[in-house]
Amino acid sequence: QGIQRTQKAIQRLKAREHWHGKVAESPVRLQQPPTLRGDALLLFDVHAPCHDAAWINRCVDLALRWGVDRLGLGGDLVDWTAFSIYERSPEYDVDAEVRAAEQIVRTLSTTFAETVYCGGNHEARLSRRTDWLLPVDTAVRLFLRDDRTIFTRSYWFTLESGGERYMCVHPRNASVAQTMVPARLAAKYQMHVIAGHGHLWGQGRDVSGRYWAIDAGMCADPLRLEYYQMQPTIRPAMCQGAVIVRGGIPYLLSPYNVAGYERAA
Repeated sequence: QGIQRTQKAIQRLKAREHWHGKVAESPVRLQQPPTLRGDALLLFDVHAPCHDAAWINRCVDLALRWGVDRLGLGGDLVDWTAFSIYERSPEYDVDAEVRAAEQIVRTLSTTFAETVYCGGNHEARLSRRTDWLLPVDTAVRLFLRDDRTIFTRSYWFTLESGGERYMCVHPRNASVAQTMVPARLAAKYQMHVIAGHGHLWGQGRDVSGRYWAIDAGMCADPLRLEYYQMQPTIRPAMCQGAVIVRGGIPYLLSPYNVAGYERAA
């Protein structure tokens, strides 16, 4: 008939054995940022329709000549000027923004074998105007209409190339000091960091000297950004740039050095 115990005996046994109820696992499961594997071209801050097509095409041409077949888009692909809270000219039309962003994504996603795209603060402009009733994932589908591009609403993704791991990020923070933000992120997260958002250009190391800290520059045309042209500022000048990571080694491109890489390709 087995062992029979009284309720009081069971309570004493629980006290001796330190039995207790178990806390249930959290139901929250956040989506992890995607990982791009292989050599990649990284473009930040395109700000369509204020993009610089000539600069983007030049970077793509070089990447293809180097045999690079992966692409990372590091936020602010679309400007969403039409949904800005700031004053703007009527020529910044939402249809023009959608058409420009759609053409860029379609062209690039069919050029590269794999494309990963993370959001930036400008991707959130439309969602913010709707008090987040329209999620960022849904808003970008106005121009992101293919299944070839992997979009994440996280503000970063990782790149693994040549045994090295990079955080490709559109950070919350911005600084007037080149490489300061990526250097501090690299020290905190213990990986190389390539950052957009600040529209600065520069390459250095974190405080440990182990990790690359790179401000990637922008792929927009500063002459097409109304707020930048209309209101002078003492912030550093916006710099165009892009990054190719090949065999784990980063190559920081600018309109002033790209010719040297082109001659060597």
